[in-house]
Amino acid sequence: MIKKIVAGTIICTVLGTSNIMSYATPTNTNLNATKNNDKKAETIKESFEVVIPEKDFVTSNTNLVLSFKAPKDTKVSIAVYHNTSKEGEEENYVLTHELIEVTIGEIQMGWAEIELKSGLNKIEFTAEYKNGLTDSVVRHVNVMNVEEVKVLLEKIVNNSTLGVGKRP
Repeated sequence: MIKKIVAGTIICTVLGTSNIMSYATPTNTNLNATKNNDKKAETIKESFEVVIPEKDFVTSNTNLVLSFKAPKDTKVSIAVYHNTSKEGEEENYVLTHELIEVTIGEIQMGWAEIELKSGLNKIEFTAEYKNGLTDSVVRHVNVMNVEEVKVLLEKIVNNSTLGVGKRP
């Protein structure tokens, strides 16, 4: 008798804690509304995303492989600029390479390899979708040698507002 009670309790607990859900759609769907929703979903899908570099960063490597996602048949233009101004002056970017153009294929991914100059570089991505709309993304990459990075890190640690990590 106790075995039956324990078994029944376990079965009720398992059934009570299982997450069984069901979903239903309305039976009277409006075909025009469905077409409008498809157009909205298609518009939302069309987006451009830079995968590498994900954000602005500092590196010691002058060669960089760029990676980006976009819908099929999107034309992506990449312009690479270098800051020619000296420290403390206003930024003055000059185009360093010819414009790189990539057409996105079936995989919906694009790649390009660029060579950066030492100092501050700006990479400007412009995506033109097949419907004529455009998106633009800018990334800044600072190319420094290892010694410059060490000096920069020491400045950051020594100028810490919290005093944590300061060296006497």
